Amino acid sequence: MQIIEAYLEEVASHLMADMVTEADILREIEEHLVEAVEAGIAAGLPPEEAERQAVAQFGPAREIAEQFRQVHNESVSQAVLSAALPVLLTMLLKSAVLPWLHSLRGWPAGPAPIFFLALITLALLLPALAMRRWRYGYAAWAFFSVMAILQAESKP
Repeated sequence: MQIIEAYLEEVASHLMADMVTEADILREIEEHLVEAVEAGIAAGLPPEEAERQAVAQFGPAREIAEQFRQVHNESVSQAVLSAALPVLLTMLLKSAVLPWLHSLRGWPAGPAPIFFLALITLALLLPALAMRRWRYGYAAWAFFSVMAILQAESKP
């Protein structure tokens, strides 16, 4: 399977993705190519010819890498967003919203703190629903953000 290995190396050279994403993409391509080779061999082609045809039918490595890069580029954007959004929301809540709420009369009496905590939690966790791949990392950041806000809230 030297032809497939060379093809995968060429695709990898054009991908520009993180290591995990690159490995996933290359594994997916390899699975498709191996299936095509097996089909070619079953049709009576010599193994090397079946490999050549499978690679030729799959498409030019540069174009395939570009297509996968476009699909998986969203992943990098979500990773950055999943790291930055909880931190930015926490900073905004701790530096602007909490001081404003404390300036209001009657705060923190009544159900207001519980309602406010529910809103904070919702604001921090809603974006995680859209971030399928990074949702666990985002959830961890959101949890620590809520803890930081609660800590700030408990101080007089």
